[in-house]
Amino acid sequence: MREYIKYSLYDRISTRPFLTNIEKRWITFQILYALHQCHKVGVCHGDIKLENITVTSWNWVLLVDFASFKPTFVPVDNPADYSYFFDTSRRRVCYLAPERFSSTSTTITESSSLIAEANCDSGDLTPAMDIFSAGCALLELWNELHVPFEYSQLLAYCSGKYSPEKHLNKLDDPNLRSLISSMIEKDPTKRKRADDYLAEYRGTLFPEYFFSFLQSYMLIFSSNPILSADDKIMRLKHDINDIFTFLGPMTKSKDNESEKSDGEKVDKGECEGLVIITSLVTSCIRGLHTCSSKLYSLEILLDLASHASDETVLDRILPYIMYLAHDSSTRVKISAINTITKCLDLVTKISRSDANIFPEYILPELAPLATDPNTCVRAAYAKNIATLAEISLRYLEQIQNDWYDNNSTNKQKDEHTFNYELELQALHEMISQTVSALLTDTQSIVKQTLMDSGITKLCVFFGKTKANDVLFSHMITFLNDKEDKELRGTFFECIVGVAAYIGWHCSGILTPLLLQGLTDSSEFVTAKSINAMSSLTELGLITKPSLCELVTECSYFLVHPSLWVRQAVAGFISTAAKTLTILDVQCKIMPKLKIYMKYPLIQIDKPELLLESLVTPIPRNVYDSVVSYNEIDSIFDLLKERRSLRECVNTGKVPTTDFHRDYQPSLKNLFRRLEANGLNETMEEYFLKMSHHLKKINKYKLHLDGRQNRPAEGRLETSSINSSVKSHIYNLGDAQKGDYMANRLHRTNTSGSIDTNINSDWNYSSEVLTRQSESTNSGGPPSRSTSSRPSSPPPDGNNHFNSTDPSSNVSLHERSYIQYRKSNCYIELANLKARQQDHYFEALRNKEWAEQATWRPQLPPPGWRLRGVLVAHLHEHKGAVNKLCVLPDTPYFASSSSDGSVRLWDCAKMEGKNIANRSKQHYKLGSNINGMAVCESGQGLGVICQDGSINILRVDSAGNKMIPVQSRQLNADDDGYAVDVQCLDSGSQSVLVYATLYGSLIGWDLRAPGNAFKLDNGLKSGVITTFCLDYHQSWLMLGTSNGTHAAWDLRFQLPIMTFDHPSGSVRIKKVLSHPTEHSWVMSSIQGNNEISMWNIETSFRQKVLWGSTSPPLSKQGTVNSVCAMLGGCIDRSPFLLAGGTDQRLRFWNLESPSESYLAIPGASDPAGTALSYRSRLIDGTLVIYEEAGTIRKLDRGEEIPRPGPEPPATGHRDCISDIAMCKASQCFLVTSSKDGVIKVWK
Repeated sequence: MREYIKYSLYDRISTRPFLTNIEKRWITFQILYALHQCHKVGVCHGDIKLENITVTSWNWVLLVDFASFKPTFVPVDNPADYSYFFDTSRRRVCYLAPERFSSTSTTITESSSLIAEANCDSGDLTPAMDIFSAGCALLELWNELHVPFEYSQLLAYCSGKYSPEKHLNKLDDPNLRSLISSMIEKDPTKRKRADDYLAEYRGTLFPEYFFSFLQSYMLIFSSNPILSADDKIMRLKHDINDIFTFLGPMTKSKDNESEKSDGEKVDKGECEGLVIITSLVTSCIRGLHTCSSKLYSLEILLDLASHASDETVLDRILPYIMYLAHDSSTRVKISAINTITKCLDLVTKISRSDANIFPEYILPELAPLATDPNTCVRAAYAKNIATLAEISLRYLEQIQNDWYDNNSTNKQKDEHTFNYELELQALHEMISQTVSALLTDTQSIVKQTLMDSGITKLCVFFGKTKANDVLFSHMITFLNDKEDKELRGTFFECIVGVAAYIGWHCSGILTPLLLQGLTDSSEFVTAKSINAMSSLTELGLITKPSLCELVTECSYFLVHPSLWVRQAVAGFISTAAKTLTILDVQCKIMPKLKIYMKYPLIQIDKPELLLESLVTPIPRNVYDSVVSYNEIDSIFDLLKERRSLRECVNTGKVPTTDFHRDYQPSLKNLFRRLEANGLNETMEEYFLKMSHHLKKINKYKLHLDGRQNRPAEGRLETSSINSSVKSHIYNLGDAQKGDYMANRLHRTNTSGSIDTNINSDWNYSSEVLTRQSESTNSGGPPSRSTSSRPSSPPPDGNNHFNSTDPSSNVSLHERSYIQYRKSNCYIELANLKARQQDHYFEALRNKEWAEQATWRPQLPPPGWRLRGVLVAHLHEHKGAVNKLCVLPDTPYFASSSSDGSVRLWDCAKMEGKNIANRSKQHYKLGSNINGMAVCESGQGLGVICQDGSINILRVDSAGNKMIPVQSRQLNADDDGYAVDVQCLDSGSQSVLVYATLYGSLIGWDLRAPGNAFKLDNGLKSGVITTFCLDYHQSWLMLGTSNGTHAAWDLRFQLPIMTFDHPSGSVRIKKVLSHPTEHSWVMSSIQGNNEISMWNIETSFRQKVLWGSTSPPLSKQGTVNSVCAMLGGCIDRSPFLLAGGTDQRLRFWNLESPSESYLAIPGASDPAGTALSYRSRLIDGTLVIYEEAGTIRKLDRGEEIPRPGPEPPATGHRDCISDIAMCKASQCFLVTSSKDGVIKVWK
């Protein structure tokens, strides 16, 4: 049970966060309750100690390792029994009850110490013995692992020479001291029962809610049926208000939370039991799967934080909320950010140990959120960063005050110096980086959220200098965003607060920024800029010259068609009049306003009176027509000429210029329309005065309209579509069902030759490409007549020209014209359909290939048995043969050698009476070959060499040579050379996987550039020596030179587990998947011909094949090792063929070990060598071991030498390096050895 429980109580005491007082009481209560449950049914534990009390992650206590088999009594004068049975931890802690120590004579007669184990338990355990042991364990719990009794001290306590009073006196609670004193009484009759202690201390030491609520409620989460983490959170969310009712009063309800003061907290003594619920909630966090459960958990943690102590919030709640802030769900991240801010704001008192919690923990953990891919997450962080900065400053100032008070009251100075300036500088640097990243975000909503959510708080945090450098400098850039008027408006709203904090230093920069707002293309922004002028004027941040300039520029907008703009201007002028002297108002402001006023006004500082005195504004249609005209300069030129003409007429002069010249027709039409809408001479003067502003507004409007009218790239705007959306269902299977079924029939009827399979695959790919092309050209899905064509053409060669496809009856020019008439959306939809059809039929083809692999005839055939008859002896290689590869569905196999050559052999030609068996093809490489694998559906060979090169050779069965098609060179410094190679070759994928000398597993996709994946196993566990793929090609297992096995998931490219061989750092020679148990792997190590079968789900060694004469599973023995393995099934019975350095080939029957046999003896083995195989269980592992029998004597006829030359030995003379099976008319076994010899057997 221990593997399913997180801690023993001994470990939990010293693990952070340390147990609080209420948690220790809860554990004490549970221990007594557990004893009550045991004693009620007549069961005694016998060995209660901290190591045998386990605690879950939510502080649920379980008693384990019941010791009824251990002796009840131990001798006083012989510590051997105590050491053997009760001191396995070697801490010399002894919590046995005094009555369990017996005299020497009693021990000899009744228990006989360790010799007569059957008589050790001469008496029964009593509940009083358990009570004493539990009392000792509780005393150690409450004294922080200070041991009350060691073995010698307990013996002294029995004799009255020792007292644990010094330990009891450390307990501050008198009820607790009374409880433990009673439990460790020397007289067992003075000890009470567990239920009596619970009843006695109910309501005092143990709160009432332990009995009435908590124990029964926590049992729901710890008993059958076991709830999942999501179910637990859902239950807690439903019960949380009731939990608060039972365990403590509500302090902040959701309705009146805003009415509470920031520092108001609940009395912690009344709700400290919520710490236990907090542990229950946090124990579920990492196991949550659904988004709703994670959101509920955050709500629960926030509710708990409002009732918890500051230490609980920082130590127990905050880390789990921070964990959820990095969740994959956007909603969870946003909620976690908000919850973190609220929880930190609840903390009012921070300890010295948490002084650097912001720079060392919170800010580094939240920093990645500032660059999160999701805009909503960045906006949520921007919303909270100002509050977080304010909280961090509050923490820092509190720590400074506490440090100052501590040093001023204590004569001895604090050893740890506190430098406020350095800590503040660190906070400034970290938060400025985050704020700068948010202020320069690509999305305007992030910047706008930051500005709206507390820019003044950031100003206070940074101070004047940094506020100017970090905030103000970035805010100015917001005006460059001409597309987002909301962001520009936010700038003018927030600039007041920033400028007010920075002071008059920024006044020189403000004037041009405010003037830029007057010429903004959005009247919304213009109004906000004028309001900002008014606020800044009230604060005195605009100098008198700048103020007069702004009033002059704003006066032109007193006749603006927008009422908002006119009200803003009137308010600004009134504010300026209050700020300036009467002389300045009359001399500098009033002359600018007279043209716009119907009558003179004295109280200009009243905005409502100023608005009432204004003349009629410019009509909206007139204003918009002028501003939106493309050539606005020509309008103002004409207005100037018309004004000059009026002046000449009014003075009686004759005009000297030609006013009757021809203007553009559009301009003439514009003026006719303007005059019809009310344009008069006065309005013309208004336009001429504000011409400078209108030209800029016109420029920005034309630029913005041009960008908006430009078609969006890659986006489809559907907001203006009023009609309902129509949905269509397109069946991907029906349109080309005839193609697929015809192609499937054609592929099923093909022979097993390599070329035929290639052609069928190529025909299928061509058909898919043809369909995609026709679908694209036609602008829609293929017609029924087109789609139902057979995959292979009929005998009539002209059928292609007689197709019923309408598009085939028109020319290429006409087809392009038809496509031109189709909308882009229709064409893109057709392309999408074609791509989906390709994916669909690719999946069908993968399924078909999987079915073919399933029903392909397996080797060996039913009833096959290796007779050991030598068929062929091949010796063309001049170096060690290290790999044999069989080309599937063919009689060919390939061999690679350290002489740098690859040879292809035809085992079909070895059945006849050929005088010489020679290789069919060969290819010479320039370096020693380390390994080889079949790839590209059996059409190629992937060869790895010791010089770091990897070569792909194409095997042409009809030709006489191999053709190199691809190669790559590994970097000797980064990866080294490849040490082993396998191929992921199922369906449409063809990935060559190789392991490198420096611990990398790289997947090379032979059909695409680059790597499909790269897994870094490292060199910590040794150099990779071998690896294998499981039959479903979903994971791989590797072995290293240090005896480590490591499994990797190829689907998610993650490590699954790692386990080591019990013998230590032994070299793993070969790993292989089990033929029937898909979660098992077989591995051979160096020495004793050992082959272990491991269950990778449990990391347990299930079976061992022991081909050595040394004792099974011994670490010393022979040096022989298995280097080659081949697994399979005969009549559904798994077997393993293994060969190695002893030159023997063994047949291991994995289902019936006694039927294993020596298939092919070594060349040096004496004739008549007999071996037998037996099995037995050793430490839970089934070991199949080999026993040497007597050598069979030769018959009398065999002793007479035969005439002629002596035939060569059939067995190998060197280490067997690889084993393979190949099929022609019958099944052959192929073996190779280090001397370059290949042998074919049947």
